Amino acid sequence: MNNDLTQLKVWFWPLIITSSIILTGIIVQRLVIVYLKRLSKKDKWTGGLVIISSLRGMIILISVLAGIYLGLSVSPLPPNVLDTVQKLHKVFEIFIITFITARLLTGLLKAYTLREEGIKRSISLFNSIIKIIVYCIGGLIILQALNISITPIITALGVGGLAVALALQDTLSNLFAGVQLTATHVIKPGEYIILSSGEEGTVNDINWRYTTLITQTNNLVVIPNSKMASTIVTNYSLPAKNLDVSLPFGVSYNSDLDKVEKITLEVAKTIMTEMGILGEEPTFRFKEFGTAAINCSISITVHHFTQQYVMKHNLMKALYKRFKQEGIVIPYPPVYNVNMQNPA
Repeated sequence: MNNDLTQLKVWFWPLIITSSIILTGIIVQRLVIVYLKRLSKKDKWTGGLVIISSLRGMIILISVLAGIYLGLSVSPLPPNVLDTVQKLHKVFEIFIITFITARLLTGLLKAYTLREEGIKRSISLFNSIIKIIVYCIGGLIILQALNISITPIITALGVGGLAVALALQDTLSNLFAGVQLTATHVIKPGEYIILSSGEEGTVNDINWRYTTLITQTNNLVVIPNSKMASTIVTNYSLPAKNLDVSLPFGVSYNSDLDKVEKITLEVAKTIMTEMGILGEEPTFRFKEFGTAAINCSISITVHHFTQQYVMKHNLMKALYKRFKQEGIVIPYPPVYNVNMQNPA
């Protein structure tokens, strides 16, 4: 009985210290997160949300590690065990700081791109680079904390760098091509592009190896970054996403041209309003006296490349219906007249 009481007294203060520090960490985490939330809402400071995301759960974890370490430091453990505990504490401490740093930097990058672009830019590539650099530095610091010399490791990496570069030639080529594409802002996620080789679609992401496109049929096209950097790309979102779409047609020589122009513009404006395309006026032009018709066209500005197909579809139906109501004739091409007269 006395032996049990003695053991309990020996571990009483270590338990008190550990519990107190963990409890303090829980309270601090709650206070810090509440304060940062209020600050970010009050001043619309996006950095506060990034810090909250980076520190979520980490303060409690740090307090647990610190509490266990300090509690064991005043415990009756042998010196060799305490030395091991100290080394493990250093390793976990450095790892947590590395993890928080990686979270913080990638979060700040995302917040910056959203603020500057208003859309999600390609950040997965830079996120990967940031994480690799931060974790490599953290790993070297951990080795140094364990009294493991990092000089031979750095030397070995330098000597083996050439062999690795040769072995990963394609991978490195795609990596640097991805960095070039992202840094030059030639293409960004959300933009519609067409390659000279025929592939087209909306850019989904640019990562360390390839660029992905979402086609109009909702399929995924994967293109190596090296190919993207060496091919001809037409970007329909630069310098602006707005695109002028023309619908050519012809009317009979017996038509009232003023009436044709007025009705076409009315129909075009109605379709634009229905599709939510505001701020731009449609443009109507007579183009030439054709063989069987007076050729003309209506031009409408759409907000995205893929929007043109729905626009043309709706506009053709509406124009055809309105022209029939108003008695405006769209004549057949001459070849169709010949075929109709001579069906055989």
